[in-house]
Formats: sequence, C-alpha cells, structure tokens
Amino acid sequence: MDGISQRTRDGGANIMKKQKLLYLHGFNSSPQSHKAQLVTQYMSDNDCLDQLICPQIPAVPEEAKQFLDQLVEETLENHSLNFVGSSLGGYYATYLAEKYTGSATLINPSVKPYETLRAYLGENKFYFDEGVWEFDETHIQQLEVMKVGDITEAERYLVLLQTGDETLDYREAESKYKDSHCIIEQGGDHAFVDLERFIPKIMQFSKILK
Repeated sequence: MDGISQRTRDGGANIMKKQKLLYLHGFNSSPQSHKAQLVTQYMSDNDCLDQLICPQIPAVPEEAKQFLDQLVEETLENHSLNFVGSSLGGYYATYLAEKYTGSATLINPSVKPYETLRAYLGENKFYFDEGVWEFDETHIQQLEVMKVGDITEAERYLVLLQTGDETLDYREAESKYKDSHCIIEQGGDHAFVDLERFIPKIMQFSKILK
C-alpha cells in the first residue's frame, strides 16, 4: 500500500460487537445526496437506522483523513464497521478498509481522484448548501497520500459500476477491483441510476441485514 500503514485488526474480539455501516459521500456532496438518502430511508424502513453513520465529510482531504481516521477508530472500540462509498467516498472507503478492517461497497468509485479532480481546481460550490471553497494543488497532494496500491482480500469489496458514468471511466475501477465482486451495468450515469435495486444486496454484503 502506498502512503498507508498496515491496517490493524482486533482478531476475533469484534465478532460479538454490533455491526455499524459508515456511508461516505462524494466530492462537494453531503449526507443529503440522493444515494445517502436512499440508504438512510431503507435502513429506517428496516428498523436498523441506529446502525448507520452518515457524516458530513470535510471538503479538504487532509481534514477528511483526520476526521475519518478518528471516527473509525472510535467506532471500532465498540462496534464492527463496514463501509459504503460513492465516487470520492469510494476512494475514502478503500483507504479505510485497507487501513483498518471490514468490507466496502463502492458505487462508481473514484480510483485516482488526485488525477481526475484536477478538472475541479479553483473555486467549487457545494451541491447542498450555499458555501464555496478553493480546491488547489495542495489538496491534490493530500488525496494522493491516501492512495492504495494493490487491494488485499478482494472479496471484501462489492463494486457497482455503470458504463454510462459521465464523470469517471468505469474501466479504471473494473481493473483495480478485478478480483472483487463487480457488477457492471450498461448505460446509467455517475449518480448510478436506480441504486435502490441494489440496497438489499448492499445491506447483506455489509452484514446489516441477512
């Protein structure tokens, strides 16, 4: 792994711990995003909303890294933890799954945001509030610090891709996660059309529901 220390495990100690699910939204997004709300509503309908963690992730990558590391470490003290990440959230989910433990469902994940997000250098507006922020070269370097080389235990990853993704080339994720559970649909878009079809599978993969 590049830029990541060996992940830690607590052996069998977490077998009896209650399972939690950490949802990680994408670039300039928030827990108000459509996908996050689909997951939230499904878990609410199935009486397991208390198992969901869906925070607002800091926009600045270094701040996001510190925030997520602390959140995961605190959660793992009393719970088992799996991840769901969309776009940039998929990149963060991979970083966390490799550094710590657990499974990760990735929805049209960003594989090399330190390259693809160069298109967004400059002033950025958040999708769900009126705020703006300046995305610069320093932030690109901060993203690269979280780069994962070869993933380990590929079976821990469920990867949902649509070939019509207008933002990311799905083939990069297809290649990186080639030995994982990959579902590739023709068409669609970066938002992932009709994600609700896969939420029961995500819940099962994440050990939230059987």
